[in-house]
Amino acid sequence: MPVMVTMTLKIDKQTYQSMHGQLLPLAISNGLLFHSAHEVNSEVGIVDFWPSPEAWNSFAEGPMAEGMKAAGLEPPDDVKITPVLSADSR
Repeated sequence: MPVMVTMTLKIDKQTYQSMHGQLLPLAISNGLLFHSAHEVNSEVGIVDFWPSPEAWNSFAEGPMAEGMKAAGLEPPDDVKITPVLSADSR
């Protein structure tokens, strides 16, 4: 079942933009269906859609965790995974 994943990254817009180009291809190769980001005060809110919780967890525990650790960043502490009825791109 597809899921919507929401979280807040405790980074500024510039830091997000510098990491985005590196992590997006990795997320897509792990199954990411749709990614969006928006500013929340001085942080970055994320709304992603994944084909399953397992696909999300594989990315979160692998490439995302490794990328954040390499950048000296803390993982988000407010990740919410919500099952959705559909996540169609068209």
